[in-house]
Amino acid sequence: MSMNLPSMMPLLQVPNPVSEPPFTLSDGVALFWRTVRDFAKGTFERLPYLLVGMLVFVLFWLLGKLLRKIINQVAVKSHAIDDMLANLISRIVSTLVSIFGFLAACVVIFPSFKPGDILAGLGITSVAIGFAFKDILQNFFAGLLLLWRRPFRVGDQIRVKDFEGTVEEINMRSTRLKTYDGERAILPNGDVYTSSVLVRTAYDKRRLRVVVGIGYPDSIEEARRVIHALLAHTEGVLNDPSPWVYATELAGSSVNLTVYFWVESQQANALRVSDRVVTGIKLALDKAGIDMPYPHTVVLLEPQPDGPAILSRPPMRAQAGINQQTP
Repeated sequence: MSMNLPSMMPLLQVPNPVSEPPFTLSDGVALFWRTVRDFAKGTFERLPYLLVGMLVFVLFWLLGKLLRKIINQVAVKSHAIDDMLANLISRIVSTLVSIFGFLAACVVIFPSFKPGDILAGLGITSVAIGFAFKDILQNFFAGLLLLWRRPFRVGDQIRVKDFEGTVEEINMRSTRLKTYDGERAILPNGDVYTSSVLVRTAYDKRRLRVVVGIGYPDSIEEARRVIHALLAHTEGVLNDPSPWVYATELAGSSVNLTVYFWVESQQANALRVSDRVVTGIKLALDKAGIDMPYPHTVVLLEPQPDGPAILSRPPMRAQAGINQQTP
């Protein structure tokens, strides 16, 4: 079937574009006011939902504050858990209630909002969040364990690594110490929980020791008697357990006695009593005529015919003669 080619040409022609008027300033102003009018209309239509949503959030926020106050009061009255732990738990509960109230308010204001979508998104991004906040989460959970297990409490004197002082606060992130020099040390809870901690005030009393050296010619028993008499009259030295004096070493220049005694565990008291004991032992031994020798060295010089004298060790026989002549 043959077709007339000229008759098809009008069908293949592209129609001319419709000419539109240019966009003027008045058109822009009209578009702006129309957008503002639509926004205001939508806002007024959603205003009751907005007010109800805000009211819901405020109610949940007040509920969280009330629960926090109740938890703290119950902890103070019952003494079941540490006050710091109760404060931390109350903060967590209050925050969770406030978050739940915020989600409920969003559902009221925006009916199309679905909290499940947020939870699903959190499930996808939880791994990334865990890596990003690894140290923060570690310190947080370490703080919970420290407050729950209570290896030490606020007011205890502890030593952690190179830091030593009095515990001021244990919060969700760190443990604060007031050092003996009057400085503040902030230690991450993760480091505190995974490190060895020496709690000096875990018990009411602690033991101190002092090493005292006496001369070889002096009597060990006499030195013991003098030291025991001193400790019995020294303020701050506890009688139970009683002090001990042991001969612990035959050193190069002295016989070393180790004096053990018990004091109250506070660091200031321990330093004060230790000063009294050391001072008293020195004065008591001097009064009793017991020597407290310091390390000394004997140097022997051997003359040389063609040169200066050199260090020498005498023969065994000569050395024995020297010892016999020494009174």
